[in-house]
Amino acid sequence: MLFAVCSCGLRCTAVTLVTNSKGVCSCVQGFYEKGMVMSMSNFSPSAAMLALLLFSIQHVSGDNLLSSIGGPVERLLQPNSNVTILDEGEIYTINEKFDGKAFFGRNVSMVLESGAEIIAPEDWAAIRVVTASTFKMLGGSVQGWYGKPAVQLHNGQSSDDTASFAEIYDGSIVGGQGEGGGVALDIHGFGTQAKIYGGEFFGGIGQDGVIDGLSINVQNFAESHIYSGTFRGDMEIGTGSTISFYGCFLQNGTKITGRFVDETELNIAVKTKNGGKLLLIASSEQECDTAPSMSPTNFPTVSPQPTPKINDGERKKTSVVLLLTLLMSGILYRS
Repeated sequence: MLFAVCSCGLRCTAVTLVTNSKGVCSCVQGFYEKGMVMSMSNFSPSAAMLALLLFSIQHVSGDNLLSSIGGPVERLLQPNSNVTILDEGEIYTINEKFDGKAFFGRNVSMVLESGAEIIAPEDWAAIRVVTASTFKMLGGSVQGWYGKPAVQLHNGQSSDDTASFAEIYDGSIVGGQGEGGGVALDIHGFGTQAKIYGGEFFGGIGQDGVIDGLSINVQNFAESHIYSGTFRGDMEIGTGSTISFYGCFLQNGTKITGRFVDETELNIAVKTKNGGKLLLIASSEQECDTAPSMSPTNFPTVSPQPTPKINDGERKKTSVVLLLTLLMSGILYRS
């Protein structure tokens, strides 16, 4: 079996490296356990495969990955798997290109910077973080596999205490093409929350050549707060979940139109089901020609125009004009 000696001195079956928050360089794909490398060079082929199988089973069962990922056992046990499992409790920064690579993390913090480009492997989301994880996107791009989501932000448990959180400022997230089109950003689980301040979100292109995938999907008591961004593809709000838009917007049926505080325009269809809620929230930083219009009327409501402010100079001018008018009226009356 061939090994690659990494720059930090570790001998791995793959050269993919991640530097964690402590500055420790480690192999994040291949045969390792808490910084130790399992060498197969002195084993017979059959013994090496048996050792690999036992190690993989121990690694998978210890993290309950089967229940969280929901992927086939065969893929999880492949020695050359394209799924990188991140160590719990660490911070990972990605700013380079990974083609055919998926990142899975439980209780981790992941930061995507400018230059990051992640294209998912077969049958996987490009990024899946669960159970008290955080995801911050400052730039870069993420693309899902055929009909699959690009980024999944999940709780993984049944308590708000294990909710995951995301902040997205820039970059692009694209759902996988094909079939019905993959979801760009999938937000799921009790208390899980994504705040979106910018970036591009594109649902996957379906077999008919148009965008069929959802740009945002919020399910099972999760939340999304959207302050800006470009969205192509419908949104869906499921059981007990909420999407809040901040700016000047109108709702007409499922159609939401308007603009965010930074003047970015929005024209999107938002579907709700099983108690999902859509909130249109005005901002004090923005004057709206129309007030947010909500169900049940779904009819645009015209907001009152703001009262013009009068400074001291204008007040004095107004008083003089008023006084002269009154004096002239008195003179004319007497005459």
